[in-house]
Amino acid sequence: MYEPLIYPFRVMRITQRYDGKTSHLPHTTGTPQDFPIDEAGADGGRDPVFAPCDCVVRRIWGVGENGVNTLWVESRKKVGLANGKTAVVTLQLTHPNDSDLRRLRVGQAIQKGDVLCREGADGASGNHIHLSVGTGFMRGNGWTKNSSGKWVLTTTGTALKPEAAFFVDSAFTTVRDSAGLAFVRLNSGRRTCVFRVTAPLLRVRTGPGTSFSFLPFSALTPDAQSQIRRLAGKSADGYVKGVLFTALEIQNDWAKTASGWVCLRYCEAAA
Repeated sequence: MYEPLIYPFRVMRITQRYDGKTSHLPHTTGTPQDFPIDEAGADGGRDPVFAPCDCVVRRIWGVGENGVNTLWVESRKKVGLANGKTAVVTLQLTHPNDSDLRRLRVGQAIQKGDVLCREGADGASGNHIHLSVGTGFMRGNGWTKNSSGKWVLTTTGTALKPEAAFFVDSAFTTVRDSAGLAFVRLNSGRRTCVFRVTAPLLRVRTGPGTSFSFLPFSALTPDAQSQIRRLAGKSADGYVKGVLFTALEIQNDWAKTASGWVCLRYCEAAA
């Protein structure tokens, strides 16, 4: 079972998207790229940032007069992502104040739900956190300047858009402003699991039951299509044996996946 990667603020109030023209657009259009958001929390104060999973501090940079304060943390194991995949992830958090970073040390283990740091204004005009996430471990010193002149997160995997990475736990986070990004929500902190299909062909349906119509191959997510082609050698109108998916919601014997609903009687927990 993989714990879901949870959005790390009590209040979501995103003040700049990753395609924001204020400063973020060059992050996404340059090479390499990342997909940062500015999260300002409930107000102009210094809301805490909570560990979205069990993680470890990998790098601390900028304390004092050395530059804009930045913190890198890695998940201690694979986590469930909102895009239906599982991976180790690395987070980069910029603008915490010196006082917060001085209480951390490289190699320090942080448990899910504990406070990592707080919003800050180091190198910024107001309190917020500039947040980026990517799959894999921190690569090099954690960032590099891209072709557009922006310092972007570097990992051994790929950059993730925040809505593809984080689940919003409705029992933990109040969404005040998502800046138009569509996040997957969890109900009452329910854990998500990654399952593996054991049937030769498992229909993906529009609802939790056989009375709902099944979806054709063309209606499945790109990740599901890729897995199906790799495992079956061709397209198929449903998940084939071996397909992995994250259960975003469970109702009796049915699980909601990124593509649609499947019956769990023909699946097994992947871990």
